[in-house]
Amino acid sequence: MTKNILTIAGSDTLGGGGLQSDLKTFEQYQLFGLTAVTCIAVVEDKEFIIQDLSSKLLEQQLQTIQSGVDLAGIKIGLINNIRSLQVIKHFLQKQNVPIVLDPVLAFKETTEVYQKNYRDLMIQELFPLATIVTPNLKEAELLSGLSITDELSMKKAAENIQQQGKTSVVIKGGQRLAGKTALDLYYDGNEFELYRKPKLMEKTINGAGCTFASAIASNLVLGKSSTEAIRQSKKFVYQAIQHGVVLKNGDGNVWYKEDNE
Repeated sequence: MTKNILTIAGSDTLGGGGLQSDLKTFEQYQLFGLTAVTCIAVVEDKEFIIQDLSSKLLEQQLQTIQSGVDLAGIKIGLINNIRSLQVIKHFLQKQNVPIVLDPVLAFKETTEVYQKNYRDLMIQELFPLATIVTPNLKEAELLSGLSITDELSMKKAAENIQQQGKTSVVIKGGQRLAGKTALDLYYDGNEFELYRKPKLMEKTINGAGCTFASAIASNLVLGKSSTEAIRQSKKFVYQAIQHGVVLKNGDGNVWYKEDNE
């Protein structure tokens, strides 16, 4: 029987990240993907412009899903709106499935007060409901208040986030740390697990973080342990970067293709 998995996320018009990358990932794992759209992102003059959907419309989408299907898992991406964050919280409280939260910290408002309120609410209200949270390096710095420059500081940040949010955390190091290795770190409150891959030179990395999180959610739905789900997902994203689709500007989107070589 086909399992259903939901992404609560923004729409990436160029298709690299957001709900588009989530749905592509779910399909690769033979899962049926559903969507609740939080916002729509477009690019104007090389800058992302994010248009929120109303929290009421988001609530109606989630009610439709709640009444129409049985879910086996949930992946959460860009929320961008405090009112919508509360709507999602109430929806998650009714669920008993693996939940992967990718805390995309993109703000329409730019005031420090708004950003702090948003971060605090996400940590206090959503993190405890998640199975795993998956911040990238910059997001991990914002969530922990710590500078991350190496493996040791990454571990300290992971401990801080885990203690605040009462959930397991994967910090996506990606290309940002010095050296030739792309390092990701998992911490469940007891043990650390490190995942290493050689850095890739390809520029087709748009959506890598979204794809990693949705791959973890997919693997959890299929019964993998957290550590195995992360290991398999890192391999999945690695291949998606290798086979990515190039855009006009020379950058590009991840795109998974089975590597038979």
